[in-house]
Amino acid sequence: MTRIVFLTLFVGAVFFGIGVIYKLGDRVQSIQTAEQSDPLWIGSQLQFELLRLENNLGEVALGYKPAADAVLRFDIAWSRINILQEGKLPQLLANFEIDQGVLTDLEATFTTIEPQIEGLTASGMTDEVRRQKAATILAALEGFDLSLREFLLALAQAKNHAMAEFRTGILSLSHAIAYLGATILTLFGIFVFLLMIELRAAKDTENEMRVLAQEATSASRMKMNFMSVVSHELRTPLTSILGGLALLKVRICKTSKDESTLKLLDVASRNGDRLLMLVNDILDAQALSDGKVSIERNPVDLNEIVVTAVENCNVYAEKLGVAYCVTTTNEKMVALTDSARVTQVLVNLISNAAKFTASGDVVKIDVRRNKQMARIEVIDHGIGISADQQDNVFLPFHQINPGTTAGNKSSGLGLSITKQLMDLLGGKIGVSSIEGEGSIFWIELDLVPAQHDSRKVSPLPVV
Repeated sequence: MTRIVFLTLFVGAVFFGIGVIYKLGDRVQSIQTAEQSDPLWIGSQLQFELLRLENNLGEVALGYKPAADAVLRFDIAWSRINILQEGKLPQLLANFEIDQGVLTDLEATFTTIEPQIEGLTASGMTDEVRRQKAATILAALEGFDLSLREFLLALAQAKNHAMAEFRTGILSLSHAIAYLGATILTLFGIFVFLLMIELRAAKDTENEMRVLAQEATSASRMKMNFMSVVSHELRTPLTSILGGLALLKVRICKTSKDESTLKLLDVASRNGDRLLMLVNDILDAQALSDGKVSIERNPVDLNEIVVTAVENCNVYAEKLGVAYCVTTTNEKMVALTDSARVTQVLVNLISNAAKFTASGDVVKIDVRRNKQMARIEVIDHGIGISADQQDNVFLPFHQINPGTTAGNKSSGLGLSITKQLMDLLGGKIGVSSIEGEGSIFWIELDLVPAQHDSRKVSPLPVV
């Protein structure tokens, strides 16, 4: 919080400094404009040219000089008026708050007498008429000399006053800039000091978090190692127990028709299978985590792998009252991959689809080519997955709609193992689902170049 306050003060001081510098620059530019254009000098030149024009007009009226000289002086004086009324000078004169009425009147007078001035050089005009016209023009200009003097005096006073204000403002702004610079440096130093303290604290926190992460990783590894050891120790006796239960069930079926005993044996076998599946999942997860899973790539036909995977799941689907419908291609979908691992992935997806599908429904397995990739989709019409859960389905121990699968509960490791296997195989896996309507789990693998792509429906029996 303190750092935010100091940062706010620092930013405020910086913006204030920018405003002061901008204001200073504006004043400097205004004075530079005044110095470069110098309206006082231009006004003096206008007065001088007006006096020369009046003098030439007087000499023309007396017949001492030709009219062309008066016309030339008129054009020069007219240009001085235009200079004072163009560019930045009008705004500068307005800033000085000087009455510019004399310029307006002089402009109007020059506009009126301009035809008369030009007429002085007309051919065929007698000298007497020319002298009379010159006297008339001279009379129209009478009084402007005094008005221009008053205008120039006011302009000189305004300029001196502006320069004095500028010097005072510069001095004041220089003090403000000095104080502001010291304030900014102080705030910046405090901010840097606090930032260093925060960085030190953040580094200490990071070190603590790293230690905690290492401890958590170590604890997780110890946990997985423990589970792996336990799983290894459990798998052998579990296999023996399941084998013994199967033999016992066969003998009881031959010697006795005790339904209650057979039912108890079925329950024991089913729970033993579930426990063995959990042990296998834990061992697979541990092997993947330790990088001990190897991939043996060979050319295999994905159509055959899909059919094999479905056949492996048929018994499981029959118990749930679910049927499989497989759609494959007529061509060979040859991929350079590990057939055992792809089969493991597909068995997991296909058995999951049956688990979440209502009895009497059909799970579809669709194999198709997508350019140089094979896409295998497992489509069910089960409970579906909500949109906010679809990104988590491949995380370890994540349960999809926990509590809704009755006796078909799982370890929550199957999809995580499937995702890791697909990563090792260099393929892709994904899901699209609508809650309450069903899900489509898909995998994609690169294909060896093929020629023809047509479709066929496998004649697998529908249960």
